[in-house]
Amino acid sequence: KMAWLKEAFVLAVFAVFSVAATGQRTLVLVDNWSIRESHSIFFKNLRDSGYDLTFKTADDASLALVKYGEFLYDNLVIFSPSVEEFGGSVDVPAITNFIDGGGNVLVAASSDIGDPLRELATECGVEFDEEKTAVIDHLNYDMADQGKHTLIVAE
Repeated sequence: KMAWLKEAFVLAVFAVFSVAATGQRTLVLVDNWSIRESHSIFFKNLRDSGYDLTFKTADDASLALVKYGEFLYDNLVIFSPSVEEFGGSVDVPAITNFIDGGGNVLVAASSDIGDPLRELATECGVEFDEEKTAVIDHLNYDMADQGKHTLIVAE
C-alpha cells in the first residue's frame, strides 16, 4: 500500500509540473534589437516567471507561428508598433488564427502605429485613432513630459 501511495504522489507531482510548464513558449517580435535592452526589466520578469523567450525582428523572413499544423508558441509579444509588414508566414490572419486557437497576444502600440497592427486591433475589437495621436492622462502623467500629459506613469 505504501508503494502505491509513493507512485500516486510521484504522478501527482509530475502532473503539476507538466501543467506548470505548458504555455511558456513566447515569441517576442521587435522593431529593432535595442528594445531588448530598453525593456530588459520586463523581459527579465517574464524569464523569472518561467517564460521561454524567443526574440525575432518583426520582418524576419523565417517567422512562423505554425509548423506541421501545431502552434510553435503559446504567447506572442509584439513590440514593433511601426511594422508595415510581418515577415515569413506571419500576417494578421495568422495572428487571429493563433488567438482563436488559444494563443495569447500582447501588443505594444505607439503614435506611429503601422497598418498591420491597426488591422489586428480592429479584428480584436480595438480601434486606434488617426496617425500621430496619443493617449492623454491629466492625472497620472510624468512631470518630465513638458506639459503634454502623454508620458503616463503606471504601477
